[in-house]
Amino acid sequence: MKHTIGCAALWIVMFLFMLVIVPCSAFAYDAPDFDTISEQLEADVKAYHIPGMAVIVVNKDDVLFAEAYGNCESIDTPFIIGSMSKSFTALAIMQLVEQGKIDLDTPISDYIDVSLYLKNALDGNRITVRQLLNHTSGLGTYQRFGSAKITDSYGKYEYANVNYGLLGKIIESVSGKSYSDYVEQHIFSPLDMEHSSATFDNSKADGLITGYRNYFGIPIAGEPDYPDDRSWSTVPAGYISSCASDMGNYLQMYLNNGSGIISRDSLDTMFYDNVPQDENNLYFYGMGWVLSNDFDEPVLNHSGLVENYTSNMFIFPESGIGMAVLVNMNDYFVDNNLINNIIMPLLGEETSEVSDNLYIKYHILLNLFYLLIMLIAVFPILFIRRWRKKNHTKKQIVIDILTHVILPIILLLLPYLLGVPLWVVWYFVKDLFFVLVVSAFLLLSTGIYKVFLALKQKSTEV
Repeated sequence: MKHTIGCAALWIVMFLFMLVIVPCSAFAYDAPDFDTISEQLEADVKAYHIPGMAVIVVNKDDVLFAEAYGNCESIDTPFIIGSMSKSFTALAIMQLVEQGKIDLDTPISDYIDVSLYLKNALDGNRITVRQLLNHTSGLGTYQRFGSAKITDSYGKYEYANVNYGLLGKIIESVSGKSYSDYVEQHIFSPLDMEHSSATFDNSKADGLITGYRNYFGIPIAGEPDYPDDRSWSTVPAGYISSCASDMGNYLQMYLNNGSGIISRDSLDTMFYDNVPQDENNLYFYGMGWVLSNDFDEPVLNHSGLVENYTSNMFIFPESGIGMAVLVNMNDYFVDNNLINNIIMPLLGEETSEVSDNLYIKYHILLNLFYLLIMLIAVFPILFIRRWRKKNHTKKQIVIDILTHVILPIILLLLPYLLGVPLWVVWYFVKDLFFVLVVSAFLLLSTGIYKVFLALKQKSTEV
C-alpha cells in the first residue's frame, strides 16, 4: 500500500527476468520456451485463484510473447493499472518541460493555486516539480488534497500519491486541457494505445475487465472506488486503465528512445534523476520509475495496486526487453505475495506440481486468525450469565476494563501501530476491516451492557 513495489514486485521482477532471458544475460540460458511458460502461467492462475491475467513481453521491434488467462478474453482487455499511472504523468510533465512550459526546479505555486490543495499555501513555495516527481516534497504518504502539508520527510524519499495528484493539476494548468484529454492526445493516440483511458466512463466503454476483492479467501467481483479530488489517490497517481497490447506499445516507446514523443535525454531524466529508497542503495525512485540494482543488470520497474487490480511493468535496458503483467484482483495478504512460488522452475530447478494447496493453506491460516479475534469478541457475550453471578471484585473490574475498553481500542488502533490508517485497510483489505471493527464493537457494546447490568443490580440491592 505504501509502496507499489515491495516484496511481491521484487519476486515478480525475478520471475519475469527469467521468463525473457536473452543470450547477453549473465545466465547460461537459451531463449525461453514460451509455450511451456504459458502452460505454467495458466496452471498458476488456476492454482492461485486469479480471476484474470494478461502478460506481454516485447523488444523494441516485436512482441515476443502475449497471452491472456482466466476470464481475461484478450490482450486488448483493459485493466486499471494502479500506480503504473505515475509513469504516464511523469512522461506528460517531461513533454511539457521540453516545450518550455514547465521547469523542474520551479516552485509548484508558480503553476497552480496551491491553496486549493495544500493546508499551508506557503508550502507551495518550497516544493518544486522535481520534488513531486521524486517523492521528496515532504508530503505524507496518507495525505490528501486540502490537508496535505510538508512533514519532517522534506527532501527525503516518502512515497505519496498526493505528489502525483498535484502533478496532474500542473499538467492541466499548463496545457489548458483536462488530464484525461492531455494523455489521450499526447501519449495514448501517438502510441496507438486504443484501449487506454484516464476516465472511468471511457474505461468501461472500452470493456474494462471486472475487478475482484478477496473476502476470506473468496474473490468477489465489484467496481473500484474510482477517485475524485477528495480521494487518497487520483487518476494521475493510480487510475489509468490500459491493456496488455497497449502496454506493449508503451514499453516499446521507451525501448525506442521515445518514439518521437519524448527525447532520449528526458527519458534518462525520468529513469536516472532519482533518489534512494533504501539504506543499501539498491532501489532508487526516479520519475514514475524505480531503478533496481540488485540484479545482473539494472531493472526499471513500477507496480500498481488499487482495490481490485494489481499490475507490474519492467524494462531491462541492457537486454532491450520490456514486459507488463496485469491482474484483475487484489488479494493483499495471499495472492499478491504468491508469485514467488513459481520462480524456482523458471530458474532451471525441477518443476514442482502446481496445486492450490498453498493458496488454501494461507487463507485457512489467515481466516483462523480472523476467527480467533471474533471468538475473543463473542466469548463475553456467550458467558454473560456466568458473569452476572460473579462477585464484581476489583480484579474482575480490571479484567472487564481490559476486555471491553483497552482491547477494542487496540483492535482499532492496530493498523495505525503498524503504520497504516484504518481507512486504508477499508479500501484494500475489507475482510480484515470487518473483523477489526465488528470485534471492537461487540467488545465495547458488551462492556456497556455489563455496566448497565451492574448498576441495575446495585440499585436493586439498595
